[in-house]
Amino acid sequence: MMMPLRLNVQSTAWEQNKLLLLLPIDTNQEILKCTDSERMLVDSDGLAFIYVLENKDGFVYISIGNKHWEDVRKALRDHSDVLIQNGTGDELKLSAFSKEMEYLTENIQGNANYGQQMEDEVVKIFGKEEKAQ
Repeated sequence: MMMPLRLNVQSTAWEQNKLLLLLPIDTNQEILKCTDSERMLVDSDGLAFIYVLENKDGFVYISIGNKHWEDVRKALRDHSDVLIQNGTGDELKLSAFSKEMEYLTENIQGNANYGQQMEDEVVKIFGKEEKAQ
């Protein structure tokens, strides 16, 4: 099995009520040949959320670094669709994005397993006030 291909989101853009996660211009990765695995991972060391796609060669990891989390938070709050867009303008909707992000951001808060820096950053951007114990 090949190592997963990791693509870092370079920037974001808003189009109507859609958040576009823009991949590098030179990424001609054929995202239209990918299928949505409808799951996400956490890269605590890299302060990133990873959306998992699959293609014939294996997994494609879409890495969403913390510099894009404000837009992600807005997309969650506004119930916006989230799509990735490659350098040639092809788009793929990430159908489970909101559900996965809400689960992860809640799970990370107060959970030392993700590391202090990841937890602090998630609380800062997506944070909810501490729940009364």
